[in-house]
Amino acid sequence: MTQAAKRLHISQPSLSRTILELENELNCQLFIRNSRSITLNENGKYFYKKIKSALSIIDLASQEVSSQYNSYDRVISLRCEKSSQVIPAVMKYLKNALPNIKILLVQRGLEDDWMNHCDFEFSTQKIKNNKNFLILKEEVFVAVSKSSNLSSKTSIEFQDLKYQNVIMSRPNPLRSVIENSFKENGLSIKPKFVTSDISTQHELIKNNFGIGFVPQYSWLYNDFSDTCLLSFSPQKVYRKIYLSYYPSKAQKKYHEQVGKLILKYFNKLVEQ
Repeated sequence: MTQAAKRLHISQPSLSRTILELENELNCQLFIRNSRSITLNENGKYFYKKIKSALSIIDLASQEVSSQYNSYDRVISLRCEKSSQVIPAVMKYLKNALPNIKILLVQRGLEDDWMNHCDFEFSTQKIKNNKNFLILKEEVFVAVSKSSNLSSKTSIEFQDLKYQNVIMSRPNPLRSVIENSFKENGLSIKPKFVTSDISTQHELIKNNFGIGFVPQYSWLYNDFSDTCLLSFSPQKVYRKIYLSYYPSKAQKKYHEQVGKLILKYFNKLVEQ
Protein backbone atom coordinates (compact mmCIF):
# COMPACT_ATOMS: atom_id res chain seq x y z
CA MET A 1 0.00 0.00 0.00
CA THR A 2 2.85 2.36 0.83
CA GLN A 3 4.57 1.72 -2.49
CA ALA A 4 1.32 2.05 -4.45
CA ALA A 5 0.56 5.38 -2.77
CA LYS A 6 4.04 6.67 -3.64
CA ARG A 7 3.61 5.71 -7.30
CA LEU A 8 0.24 7.49 -7.40
CA HIS A 9 1.63 10.54 -5.54
CA ILE A 10 -1.09 10.41 -2.90
CA SER A 11 -1.14 9.61 0.79
CA GLN A 12 -1.62 6.05 2.00
CA PRO A 13 -4.81 6.88 4.00
CA SER A 14 -6.25 8.48 0.86
CA LEU A 15 -5.51 5.34 -1.18
CA SER A 16 -7.03 3.10 1.52
CA ARG A 17 -10.16 5.26 1.57
CA THR A 18 -10.48 5.11 -2.22
CA ILE A 19 -10.22 1.32 -2.20
CA LEU A 20 -12.88 1.03 0.51
CA GLU A 21 -15.16 3.38 -1.44
CA LEU A 22 -14.71 1.22 -4.53
CA GLU A 23 -15.52 -1.94 -2.60
CA ASN A 24 -18.61 -0.27 -1.10
CA GLU A 25 -19.72 0.84 -4.57
CA LEU A 26 -19.28 -2.69 -5.93
CA ASN A 27 -20.81 -4.17 -2.78
CA CYS A 28 -18.05 -6.76 -2.47
CA GLN A 29 -14.52 -7.08 -1.14
CA LEU A 30 -11.64 -7.10 -3.64
CA PHE A 31 -8.78 -7.85 -1.24
CA ILE A 32 -7.70 -10.32 1.41
CA ARG A 33 -6.24 -8.29 4.26
CA ASN A 34 -4.20 -9.34 7.25
CA SER A 35 -1.71 -7.60 9.53
CA ARG A 36 1.22 -8.13 7.16
CA SER A 37 -0.13 -8.14 3.62
CA ILE A 38 -2.93 -7.27 1.25
CA THR A 39 -3.64 -9.42 -1.80
CA LEU A 40 -6.40 -9.65 -4.40
CA ASN A 41 -9.14 -12.18 -3.73
CA GLU A 42 -11.03 -13.93 -6.58
CA ASN A 43 -13.38 -10.96 -7.02
CA GLY A 44 -10.38 -8.64 -7.16
CA LYS A 45 -8.56 -10.77 -9.74
CA TYR A 46 -11.64 -10.91 -11.97
CA PHE A 47 -12.26 -7.16 -11.66
CA TYR A 48 -8.59 -6.40 -12.39
CA LYS A 49 -8.62 -8.57 -15.52
CA LYS A 50 -11.71 -6.81 -16.89
CA ILE A 51 -10.68 -3.28 -15.94
CA LYS A 52 -7.36 -3.67 -17.81
CA SER A 53 -9.31 -3.85 -21.06
CA ALA A 54 -11.24 -0.70 -20.19
CA LEU A 55 -7.98 1.13 -19.46
CA SER A 56 -6.60 -0.04 -22.79
CA ILE A 57 -9.63 1.38 -24.62
CA ILE A 58 -9.29 4.70 -22.77
CA ASP A 59 -5.55 4.92 -23.51
CA LEU A 60 -6.04 4.22 -27.20
CA ALA A 61 -8.96 6.62 -27.55
CA SER A 62 -6.99 9.37 -25.79
CA GLN A 63 -4.02 8.91 -28.09
CA GLU A 64 -6.18 8.89 -31.20
CA VAL A 65 -8.14 12.02 -30.21
CA SER A 66 -5.02 13.94 -29.19
CA SER A 67 -3.16 12.96 -32.37
CA GLN A 68 -1.80 15.87 -34.38
CA TYR A 69 -3.57 14.39 -37.42
CA ASN A 70 -7.21 15.21 -38.01
CA SER A 71 -7.79 12.10 -40.09
CA TYR A 72 -8.21 8.83 -38.18
CA ASP A 73 -6.95 7.05 -41.31
CA ARG A 74 -3.49 8.44 -40.63
CA VAL A 75 -3.27 6.72 -37.23
CA ILE A 76 -2.17 3.06 -37.00
CA SER A 77 -2.35 1.32 -33.61
CA LEU A 78 -0.11 -1.58 -32.58
CA ARG A 79 -0.64 -3.75 -29.54
CA CYS A 80 1.72 -6.22 -27.89
CA GLU A 81 1.44 -8.63 -24.96
CA LYS A 82 4.55 -7.34 -23.20
CA SER A 83 7.23 -4.81 -23.94
CA SER A 84 9.94 -6.09 -26.26
CA GLN A 85 13.02 -4.60 -27.86
CA VAL A 86 11.57 -5.56 -31.24
CA ILE A 87 8.54 -3.29 -30.92
CA PRO A 88 10.39 0.08 -30.77
CA ALA A 89 12.56 -1.09 -33.68
CA VAL A 90 9.45 -1.93 -35.74
CA MET A 91 7.90 1.45 -34.89
CA LYS A 92 11.06 3.27 -35.97
CA TYR A 93 11.13 1.28 -39.22
CA LEU A 94 7.49 2.17 -39.95
CA LYS A 95 8.04 5.83 -39.09
CA ASN A 96 10.97 6.08 -41.51
CA ALA A 97 9.05 4.30 -44.28
CA LEU A 98 5.75 6.15 -43.74
CA PRO A 99 6.48 9.54 -42.12
CA ASN A 100 2.95 10.78 -42.88
CA ILE A 101 1.24 8.36 -40.45
CA LYS A 102 1.25 8.24 -36.65
CA ILE A 103 2.03 4.95 -34.90
CA LEU A 104 0.36 4.36 -31.53
CA LEU A 105 1.43 1.60 -29.14
CA VAL A 106 -0.92 -0.15 -26.70
CA GLN A 107 0.36 -2.78 -24.27
CA ARG A 108 -2.65 -3.83 -22.18
CA GLY A 109 -5.78 -5.82 -22.89
CA LEU A 110 -4.64 -8.54 -25.29
CA GLU A 111 -6.41 -11.22 -23.27
CA ASP A 112 -9.76 -9.46 -23.83
CA ASP A 113 -9.19 -8.77 -27.51
CA TRP A 114 -12.87 -8.90 -28.42
CA MET A 115 -13.53 -5.65 -26.53
CA ASN A 116 -11.39 -3.39 -28.67
CA HIS A 117 -9.29 -4.23 -31.70
CA CYS A 118 -6.10 -2.42 -32.60
CA ASP A 119 -5.01 -2.27 -36.22
CA PHE A 120 -2.24 -4.82 -35.63
CA GLU A 121 -1.43 -7.04 -32.68
CA PHE A 122 1.76 -8.93 -31.84
CA SER A 123 1.03 -12.12 -29.96
CA THR A 124 2.73 -15.38 -29.04
CA GLN A 125 -0.59 -17.14 -29.70
CA LYS A 126 -3.13 -17.00 -32.49
CA ILE A 127 -5.95 -14.63 -31.53
CA LYS A 128 -9.44 -16.03 -31.99
CA ASN A 129 -11.50 -14.46 -34.80
CA ASN A 130 -8.45 -12.58 -36.09
CA LYS A 131 -6.32 -13.22 -39.15
CA ASN A 132 -2.97 -14.50 -37.85
CA PHE A 133 0.37 -14.59 -39.66
CA LEU A 134 3.46 -16.28 -38.24
CA ILE A 135 6.18 -13.62 -38.52
CA LEU A 136 8.87 -15.06 -36.28
CA LYS A 137 9.88 -18.48 -35.05
CA GLU A 138 12.94 -18.10 -32.87
CA GLU A 139 14.93 -20.64 -30.96
CA VAL A 140 15.31 -20.12 -27.21
CA PHE A 141 18.88 -20.80 -26.10
CA VAL A 142 20.29 -21.59 -22.67
CA ALA A 143 22.90 -18.95 -21.85
CA VAL A 144 25.77 -19.97 -19.56
CA SER A 145 28.98 -18.30 -18.48
CA LYS A 146 32.16 -19.25 -20.33
CA SER A 147 33.55 -20.23 -16.92
CA SER A 148 30.59 -22.53 -16.17
CA ASN A 149 31.08 -26.29 -16.11
CA LEU A 150 28.29 -26.41 -18.72
CA SER A 151 30.20 -24.30 -21.24
CA SER A 152 31.98 -27.30 -22.76
CA LYS A 153 28.68 -28.79 -23.91
CA THR A 154 27.43 -28.37 -27.48
CA SER A 155 23.80 -28.75 -26.35
CA ILE A 156 22.00 -29.14 -23.06
CA GLU A 157 19.27 -31.37 -21.68
CA PHE A 158 16.57 -30.22 -19.29
CA GLN A 159 17.90 -32.56 -16.58
CA ASP A 160 21.27 -30.76 -16.75
CA LEU A 161 19.60 -27.62 -15.38
CA LYS A 162 17.83 -29.28 -12.45
CA TYR A 163 20.25 -27.97 -9.82
CA GLN A 164 21.41 -24.77 -11.54
CA ASN A 165 20.68 -21.26 -10.33
CA VAL A 166 18.20 -19.93 -12.85
CA ILE A 167 17.86 -16.28 -13.89
CA MET A 168 14.52 -15.31 -15.43
CA SER A 169 12.31 -12.35 -16.21
CA ARG A 170 9.13 -11.62 -14.33
CA PRO A 171 6.11 -13.51 -15.74
CA ASN A 172 5.80 -12.80 -19.47
CA PRO A 173 5.10 -14.80 -22.68
CA LEU A 174 8.75 -15.87 -23.10
CA ARG A 175 8.92 -17.14 -19.53
CA SER A 176 5.67 -19.08 -20.10
CA VAL A 177 7.21 -20.83 -23.12
CA ILE A 178 10.24 -21.86 -21.04
CA GLU A 179 8.21 -23.01 -18.03
CA ASN A 180 5.86 -25.04 -20.24
CA SER A 181 8.84 -26.71 -21.94
CA PHE A 182 10.19 -27.78 -18.55
CA LYS A 183 6.77 -29.13 -17.54
CA GLU A 184 6.57 -31.15 -20.74
CA ASN A 185 9.88 -32.73 -19.74
CA GLY A 186 8.68 -33.57 -16.24
CA LEU A 187 10.47 -30.74 -14.44
CA SER A 188 9.47 -27.55 -12.70
CA ILE A 189 11.64 -24.45 -12.72
CA LYS A 190 12.06 -21.99 -9.88
CA PRO A 191 14.26 -18.96 -10.59
CA LYS A 192 16.95 -17.91 -8.15
CA PHE A 193 17.08 -14.37 -9.56
CA VAL A 194 14.14 -12.55 -11.14
CA THR A 195 14.67 -9.41 -13.20
CA SER A 196 13.12 -8.14 -16.43
CA ASP A 197 16.17 -6.02 -17.21
CA ILE A 198 18.02 -7.85 -19.98
CA SER A 199 21.35 -6.14 -19.25
CA THR A 200 21.17 -7.30 -15.61
CA GLN A 201 20.42 -10.85 -16.71
CA HIS A 202 23.36 -10.67 -19.11
CA GLU A 203 25.81 -9.55 -16.41
CA LEU A 204 24.62 -12.19 -13.93
CA ILE A 205 24.97 -14.95 -16.54
CA LYS A 206 28.34 -13.72 -17.81
CA ASN A 207 29.74 -13.67 -14.25
CA ASN A 208 28.46 -17.20 -13.57
CA PHE A 209 25.78 -16.35 -10.99
CA GLY A 210 23.38 -18.59 -12.88
CA ILE A 211 22.04 -19.64 -16.26
CA GLY A 212 19.45 -17.79 -18.35
CA PHE A 213 17.39 -18.06 -21.51
CA VAL A 214 17.97 -15.95 -24.63
CA PRO A 215 15.63 -15.78 -27.66
CA GLN A 216 17.34 -15.97 -31.02
CA TYR A 217 16.21 -12.67 -32.58
CA SER A 218 14.09 -10.45 -30.38
CA TRP A 219 16.71 -9.28 -27.85
CA LEU A 220 18.17 -6.98 -30.48
CA TYR A 221 20.38 -4.65 -28.47
CA ASN A 222 22.21 -7.11 -26.21
CA ASP A 223 25.32 -8.94 -27.33
CA PHE A 224 25.60 -12.32 -25.61
CA SER A 225 28.75 -13.31 -27.53
CA ASP A 226 30.69 -13.23 -24.22
CA THR A 227 28.55 -16.15 -22.98
CA CYS A 228 27.83 -19.61 -24.37
CA LEU A 229 24.45 -20.10 -26.05
CA LEU A 230 23.39 -23.75 -26.03
CA SER A 231 20.46 -25.42 -27.77
CA PHE A 232 18.12 -27.64 -25.80
CA SER A 233 18.49 -31.34 -26.57
CA PRO A 234 17.12 -33.68 -27.82
CA GLN A 235 14.40 -31.23 -28.89
CA LYS A 236 15.03 -27.54 -29.40
CA VAL A 237 12.72 -24.95 -27.79
CA TYR A 238 11.09 -22.33 -29.97
CA ARG A 239 8.70 -19.47 -29.45
CA LYS A 240 6.43 -18.06 -32.12
CA ILE A 241 5.28 -14.49 -32.68
CA TYR A 242 2.21 -13.76 -34.76
CA LEU A 243 1.02 -10.61 -36.48
CA SER A 244 -2.72 -10.53 -35.96
CA TYR A 245 -5.57 -8.26 -37.00
CA TYR A 246 -9.35 -8.23 -37.01
CA PRO A 247 -10.70 -8.75 -40.57
CA SER A 248 -12.62 -5.46 -40.72
CA LYS A 249 -9.41 -3.55 -39.95
CA ALA A 250 -8.05 -4.52 -43.37
CA GLN A 251 -10.43 -1.96 -44.91
CA LYS A 252 -8.61 0.89 -43.22
CA LYS A 253 -6.36 3.14 -45.27
CA TYR A 254 -2.63 2.32 -44.95
CA HIS A 255 -3.44 -1.06 -43.33
CA GLU A 256 -2.16 -3.22 -46.19
CA GLN A 257 0.91 -1.03 -46.63
CA VAL A 258 1.83 -1.17 -42.94
CA GLY A 259 1.20 -4.94 -42.81
CA LYS A 260 3.58 -5.57 -45.71
CA LEU A 261 6.24 -3.37 -44.09
CA ILE A 262 5.98 -5.28 -40.80
CA LEU A 263 6.38 -8.61 -42.61
CA LYS A 264 9.33 -7.19 -44.55
CA TYR A 265 10.99 -6.03 -41.32
CA PHE A 266 10.80 -9.47 -39.71
CA ASN A 267 12.02 -11.19 -42.88
CA LYS A 268 15.08 -8.93 -42.83
CA LEU A 269 15.59 -9.59 -39.11
CA VAL A 270 15.78 -13.34 -39.73
CA GLU A 271 18.05 -12.94 -42.77
CA GLN A 272 20.51 -10.82 -40.80
